[in-house]
Amino acid sequence: MPQLLGLTAALLCPLVMFVGLFVVLRTPALKWRIAWAVLCFVGIGAFWMRASDGAWGFVPAAINILGPGQQVGYFKATAPLGAIAAMFVCVSVRRAQQAAAAKRRDEDAA
Repeated sequence: MPQLLGLTAALLCPLVMFVGLFVVLRTPALKWRIAWAVLCFVGIGAFWMRASDGAWGFVPAAINILGPGQQVGYFKATAPLGAIAAMFVCVSVRRAQQAAAAKRRDEDAA
């Protein structure tokens, strides 16, 4: 069972990073889009698990670019905080755009 959790973490980490990249690329008014796209692939901390016996560990001070890397017999993952921050900023930008558009419509209607 612990190996399943390690495998799930190792698969979800890059998935969240690519979803963050997709959201960044699909947000039209985002400033510094390239910087946010690169930030999507930055992770903080490194979780590792040996697949054979389920031994695991966590390195909190690790800063990983493009994930924590690969090694045979180990599941590795990182907390994709860069992607999460980028998605939060994109949602904020989209909400601000929608609010501005609604305000313009209200002003035009009046």
